[in-house]
Amino acid sequence: MIILGAAVALIMSSCGAGSSIKSEQDSLAYALGMDFGSWLKTVDSTMDLNVVSAGVKDAVAGKTKMDRDSAMNFIREYFYIRKPAKEKVASEKFLQDIEANNKNVKKTSSGLLYEIVTPGDTMKPAANDQVRVLYEGKLKNGKVFDSTFERGDTAQFGLNQVIPGWSEGLQLIGKGGKIKLWIPSDLAYGQQGAGSAIGPNEALAFEVELIDIIPADSTAKK
Repeated sequence: MIILGAAVALIMSSCGAGSSIKSEQDSLAYALGMDFGSWLKTVDSTMDLNVVSAGVKDAVAGKTKMDRDSAMNFIREYFYIRKPAKEKVASEKFLQDIEANNKNVKKTSSGLLYEIVTPGDTMKPAANDQVRVLYEGKLKNGKVFDSTFERGDTAQFGLNQVIPGWSEGLQLIGKGGKIKLWIPSDLAYGQQGAGSAIGPNEALAFEVELIDIIPADSTAKK
């Protein structure tokens, strides 16, 4: 339904009707086109919409340049093989640039990059403790995908319940400390990514402030 609705919207747009919504059907076509366009933006914001429109019109006319099986096979190959491979290379370069251009950045044996902004006190969390934090997470292009600062609240979770890069990084500072983390994909969400926000093999950047530590033994007693 989404693809068919987008097809109608794109065809209408190519005919000069896309900017003029005159009927219920026009509204439906435009809304579905918006939905499909939003999805396309998450796939590749630089995608040539003229080529997308050409594919839509060819499909409606029954004169496509690829048969359906070939098209579906290419889509699967792109999302499961080609895109993850490209992202892995790009993420590795991102991390290399961070390490090369910042003398304060250190690297652990696992590959985690970090910079301690404020060390905090001597009490550091253990791997099974809970922590209360403020944080902001970004993709390598600088886009914020999650931020407690924006929400105006802290978050609390166990260090054994988060991605490995977080668990390792938070154990490097004490209560009241602040740290910057650049996390390789294998210490983050790996090949699978996380929903639409984080793609496969995506390296991530975080700024974290450790507000409090809740020892595992104290939560167990509750």
